Amino acid sequence: MWTVANPGLGEPDSILSESRIRSAKAANLRTLQTTLAGAQSHAETTGWTALSRDAFVERLVALVPEIDLLIRGLDAQAAALETYSVKVDEIQGEQRLLEARRIAADTDLYDLHWSNAFDKGENFPIGTAERQARMDAELESANARIVAIDASWQELVTRRSNADDVCVRDLESDQVLGATAWFSTSWAAGASVDDLIARLNTLSKSDLTVLIATNPDLVKRMLTAAPETVAERWQQLGEPAQLALIAGAPVLLGSLNGLPALARVAANRLNASTRIAEIDAESAKLDAEIAGMERTRGRWEQNYDRSDQIVKEHKLLEAERSYLQRTVDGKNQLYLYDREGARIVEMHGTPSSETRERITYVPGTMSNMDMFYDGSVQPLSDWIVNQHPDTVAFIYKDGLFPGDSDGPRGGLTKGVADANSADFVKQTGPVLADFETGLAADPLLSDATSTAVGHSWGLANITSAEVAGAHYDSVVSLSGAWMPEEWRPDPTTNYADFSYEDILQVAQGTGAVGDGNNPRSSDAFEAGTFYEGPKPAYTVDGDGTLIWHPTVLMDNHNLVATGDRDNIDVLKDLERWIYR
Repeated sequence: MWTVANPGLGEPDSILSESRIRSAKAANLRTLQTTLAGAQSHAETTGWTALSRDAFVERLVALVPEIDLLIRGLDAQAAALETYSVKVDEIQGEQRLLEARRIAADTDLYDLHWSNAFDKGENFPIGTAERQARMDAELESANARIVAIDASWQELVTRRSNADDVCVRDLESDQVLGATAWFSTSWAAGASVDDLIARLNTLSKSDLTVLIATNPDLVKRMLTAAPETVAERWQQLGEPAQLALIAGAPVLLGSLNGLPALARVAANRLNASTRIAEIDAESAKLDAEIAGMERTRGRWEQNYDRSDQIVKEHKLLEAERSYLQRTVDGKNQLYLYDREGARIVEMHGTPSSETRERITYVPGTMSNMDMFYDGSVQPLSDWIVNQHPDTVAFIYKDGLFPGDSDGPRGGLTKGVADANSADFVKQTGPVLADFETGLAADPLLSDATSTAVGHSWGLANITSAEVAGAHYDSVVSLSGAWMPEEWRPDPTTNYADFSYEDILQVAQGTGAVGDGNNPRSSDAFEAGTFYEGPKPAYTVDGDGTLIWHPTVLMDNHNLVATGDRDNIDVLKDLERWIYR
């Protein structure tokens, strides 16, 4: 605290830093305004059951003027602190100048007093009245300088006091930070998560908005945990806090195992909208680059490879944008979406108290994000959910799959190698196990019967998840590849294989796939005879020689995981087996 003896006490740089902190918070809230506007429009067309859509929309509408007020308050605080830092800096400069002048004046006065005493000691002849008068005048002038300096000092003190008063007045909008100020204290840093959540539940709507927008690390601290713990903490939160978190931290919530499926779908709808804006910006840059090439004679031809690459990038972006627009429109439901991490989980059906069956479908080798965009991996789950509305199905791809072109693993050769790699599946199994733990913690899904359906390599991923602790009531192999050496069938799980005679079955017959540890060689899996495809997998020539047809064998391998009419026998048997 400054004093009369030191009116310039303080650190202008620290004051300015506080100003910038408030400016940054205001900027975060402006970003949140855009997010909330999107959240409102999306929520108004969303048929939520477990979340109160009306409450969400009403809350967002009410927050618009509140956030405007908060932004204005933070801007005013930032301006007040910036002005205050400048004034303190000026006062410090003038204080240093006055201190130097006062030292000089005191020195001069001391010298004059010493000289006057020397004269009165009769060191000069008597009768020098003129000299004494000059000496008195110099003493009077020196004293006047000191009085003036003291007056300037007092003026400096008054200016500092006035600056404090103005700053305090302008900061009276301290309600801008409301009850959230506590969350930045050392007490909050040492508080338990339970205490943080309890305090969070006491905040007003506007306080919740400010806290989430300006303190994302705190949100991560409260919710980043094991799936079971996430589920417990989410249930501890009141609905206002839950809705505020969905609107204010959709990136975190959209990928948080343990969060209810409906909450994640709502968060990822916002994330899809954000990604669409990014795609539009990326597309505009590509268009500008093409336009630049066209304006320069001959440059298009010189940069043919680049222009061809731009066309391909455009097509990929258009496919992603179209898919995400369907998500924003409520036609797709994304339980997970992280393009950079090659992570996507699409949900079919709506979790409710009527849900009786929960299905996780894991596609096989070479599955990538594009296959979600073009609808290649959804038909099987679609068919099942359409037949059984009490079912919720998840089409799963959390991270790179063997041969995934979205990451560094590319190409068929590498894909086949990874699909048969025990090390590769040891990395993916625990990820799927965590996913399943999160689903089991969802109150609307916890009582549902759980079934995992794996096509080709997808079965290796599912059984590796079992090794990592996942439990299913049923596991279905659709021409499943293999099971890890460590895998043992769960005595409480039902296993079955449905396959055509296909390219993988032929490879399994050589013992090269999974060292022969595959569904057809395991007593744990129920398996009937191979299904007949629309075309014969092999023919016999006139000499009785067996002739395999590789194209048909590959087509059969893909057919078993579709909703095609040609696959109806598999679909019907699969349906009877799951819902027996």
